[in-house]
Amino acid sequence: MGEQTMTNAVKQIVRAPVNRFLPPAVKTVVSTFCWQTLSNVMVFCKRSDKATVLISRVVEKDRTNLSLRLTLARLLLRQGRTSDAIYQLQHTVATLGPKPNLLYWLGEAYSLEGNQIATLQALERAVHLAPCDSEVWKAKAKVLRTQGEWGQALTCLERATAGNPKDFEALNEKGLVLVELKRIEDALICFGGCLKLRSKDPSALANKGMCLCKLGLHFEAMTALKAALKYGEPNPVLFNNLAVSLSHLGCYQESVETYQKALALYPGDWEVMSNLAAALAKCRRFDEALIYFDQLLDEKSGEPLLLNNVAQCFEELDKRDRALVCYRQALLMEPNHRTVTLNMGGCLVEMGNLTEAEELMDAHLAADKDDRRSWGLLGEIYDREGKYDLAVDCYNKALGLG
Repeated sequence: MGEQTMTNAVKQIVRAPVNRFLPPAVKTVVSTFCWQTLSNVMVFCKRSDKATVLISRVVEKDRTNLSLRLTLARLLLRQGRTSDAIYQLQHTVATLGPKPNLLYWLGEAYSLEGNQIATLQALERAVHLAPCDSEVWKAKAKVLRTQGEWGQALTCLERATAGNPKDFEALNEKGLVLVELKRIEDALICFGGCLKLRSKDPSALANKGMCLCKLGLHFEAMTALKAALKYGEPNPVLFNNLAVSLSHLGCYQESVETYQKALALYPGDWEVMSNLAAALAKCRRFDEALIYFDQLLDEKSGEPLLLNNVAQCFEELDKRDRALVCYRQALLMEPNHRTVTLNMGGCLVEMGNLTEAEELMDAHLAADKDDRRSWGLLGEIYDREGKYDLAVDCYNKALGLG
């Protein structure tokens, strides 16, 4: 059936004699349904431009029809004609008065235009008119999230979930906001609620795995992340998080393979390459690890932890002179970096440079006298220097007995 034929058919239905006996309200509902159905068919057939022209003509004849005006605005947004959609929505608000769904779509249009202030103003008017509308609260939370207003976004999402406790999207968004607020255990409860609604949803499983990983529950994280990959599409973030958990569980070879899958999907990603190189080092594949580290140093030479990892590879390859250069460079960038300080101290001890190692540990302990690992290393230094009484005292402090 051609477009003109379908249009004529709808006109015949709308103008059918039987409609004369219908109440005006019912007649409007029938007419709106028919035109919207025709519009949807045209959109499905990739003729949204024709649908827009058609609905525009109908709206001109029925200016008070809110549903058709919203249909027209959504069609304009679909075509990227944001300014035209805003004009239509503003004109509708002026004609028919503020309605929650009108203001919601006006907020969506302003958001697409990048006008966050106008978006919030529209949505605030909408929630004032419809305080139980979870869709409006979610839309407002979305804007606040983009502005980094996590606390206010959480308040909005709590209102959304209060109005509809089974709103999967609101629960999931609430969990993500709680992660940003470092409330990981509360976020985990939200993602658990999501999974009660949709037990195989890959996004909820992935978010649950992320939280478990942050809490150090790596076996549970691995289980959730593998399920997310089973039910969802391959995702570099998912693979990276799974590999982190596998590495913490000592499954270094599997973690290498998983990092490689992440890198294949997201070539050149700094975090994945760094993690892959570290995992290769754990597998004692130091030469391969250094290939990645060399690439990273070209772009991220200002990262102390990266330089630390490179230095450790050099140490394993008995290239302690080169390792020491990396440690020194890292400490120039971040003088009080605990991991780098301890590793550099250990490197100096292995090289027999006990005096510099002792000075390094003394300076570090002056700033952090409760660092047991530093006391243990200082005890080893004194032991090698034959200062046994001092060594015993340091060892006791390393054990928490001093």
